[in-house]
Amino acid sequence: MLTGIILISWLCFLPGSNGEVWMDTTPIKQMVKAGDTTVLACSVENLGRNVVRWFGPGHALLFNGDYAVTPDRRFSLTHPYISSWNLVIKNVKTGDEGLYICQVQSSTETLTKKVTVEVQVAPRILPSSSSEDQQVLEGSDVTLVCGATGSPTPKIMWHVLKDSEPKQLDTGEQLVLSNISREETGVYTCTAFNAVIPQAYRHIKVDVEYAPSIIVKTQELSQERGKLAYLECTVVGFPQGRNYWKKDNRILVRDWNYEPLDYPLNATTNVMNLHIKQVEPPQGFGVYYCVAENKHGTAVGNVTLNEITTTTTTTTTTTTPAPTTTITTTTSTTQSTTGSTIRLSTPGSPQPSTVSTTSISSQRPPTPPVHTLSTARPVITSPYKPVVTTGPGYEIDPGNQENGASIPSPCRAIILLVFTVLFMI
Repeated sequence: MLTGIILISWLCFLPGSNGEVWMDTTPIKQMVKAGDTTVLACSVENLGRNVVRWFGPGHALLFNGDYAVTPDRRFSLTHPYISSWNLVIKNVKTGDEGLYICQVQSSTETLTKKVTVEVQVAPRILPSSSSEDQQVLEGSDVTLVCGATGSPTPKIMWHVLKDSEPKQLDTGEQLVLSNISREETGVYTCTAFNAVIPQAYRHIKVDVEYAPSIIVKTQELSQERGKLAYLECTVVGFPQGRNYWKKDNRILVRDWNYEPLDYPLNATTNVMNLHIKQVEPPQGFGVYYCVAENKHGTAVGNVTLNEITTTTTTTTTTTTPAPTTTITTTTSTTQSTTGSTIRLSTPGSPQPSTVSTTSISSQRPPTPPVHTLSTARPVITSPYKPVVTTGPGYEIDPGNQENGASIPSPCRAIILLVFTVLFMI
């Protein structure tokens, strides 16, 4: 009995148990990602003949009961339960954000349920509000800007790519680089992020420009005339401009003897080569200048090419002459009143009317021995032919010989001397 009384009393105090309209009027805030579908709940008890109305942002009437006032077909009502008057919004847009009101007006009061819709939007970087790629002079101040939108408001973080790895720099819409140096050349990235994915990125390339400089590894070279020579300079600068070689105030262009070549290593470094196919004096040797120019300045380097002189040494060799034998033969005759025979003296005999004198001199010549033969023709003052010997103690009387079988005396003397010389050799 007591239990029944308690149950009846509890039912009497339930919402709407007395026949009055009841609504859950607790205000709520509902977040939805753009593009998604959201459901705004509204629960009403004891509605009776009363009508539930839904109002959108700006108090625009969306539904009057089950009747759709809005022409936007993304909006609809759903009744999962008898007391449910839920508003469904499909493909939520940022313009759908705002205050939505579920309202019931009875004869005694107006009940209202407020739902605040916040549309979450993934971050987006606005090109019109962000920096483009930059070309700046070394030593200047640079400010990079990254403008982004999104809901909630996105945060901005900056990175720079160094050695293929991102290096974090700072946060905020702006990044200030004071007194920028050439080492700060690179790609800077701003990242916009909030609670909604995906994140947004923007890459800004910063090129630091500066005047060129020249590095000469070998400032002095030597080469022989007529040979090939290679000269080299390295240019560092940005942007790369005009590079050329000069000699004697003349710019060297490609021809039969000179071949200037450039080999770019990267955007800031270039190797200048000069091939000289045949180095000839006087123009081939001397100082060569490598020149680099860009819009920020000029740099000059120099390479000196010297001539290798080849010295020829002449060696003179003096030798002592070998012995030289000189034989001088003198023949003299005397006239006799008693005969016509002229005798040549023999060794050991007294001096006759015919005298033979031989002189020998010796010295060392630089060449093989030279034999000098001097022979005096005998002078005959007698009508008789002289007696000529062919050896010691042997006589021939030419007066008794026939003219046809005799050998002329000069020829015999010559033959005798030749055999004597050969015997001495």
